[in-house]
Amino acid sequence: TAVSWSRLFTDFSFEHPESLPRIPLDPKLTWQVLQNLLSNAAKYTPDKGKITLALSLEPENILVKVTDNGVGIPEFQKHRLFEKFFRADNVNKSDGTGLGLYISRKIAESSGGKLWFESTEGKGTAFYFTIPLVEIQQPEPKGAQSIATGLQ
Repeated sequence: TAVSWSRLFTDFSFEHPESLPRIPLDPKLTWQVLQNLLSNAAKYTPDKGKITLALSLEPENILVKVTDNGVGIPEFQKHRLFEKFFRADNVNKSDGTGLGLYISRKIAESSGGKLWFESTEGKGTAFYFTIPLVEIQQPEPKGAQSIATGLQ
């Protein structure tokens, strides 16, 4: 299914399966990642550009993909993209702080997911964000006993 909101972008589409499973996640943090990725796509995609938000179901994750046909990321700067305060040379320095992708990756990883990208300068970028379908198992505090151990 695809919905197009042409008044927001020249060509914006949202693709998703008929249904997705309910999963335990923090909606505010997940929205922060999505908002950052979509905001970046909008900032760095020209007027008449295309931005797509796509959700797909994988065996162990929901895969979120944000693609654009914007300015792309210079090859020699890709390795720095998730660093604090980093801004690529081919973007307007007055927009943003260089913290969005750093924070987004930290949120993704703390949720048990991953955030990565593929990009070609002058052609566009695709960001991928996974949301695990299973709840993250937190390690037990030192000295804690599991219920099963305590019953033996």
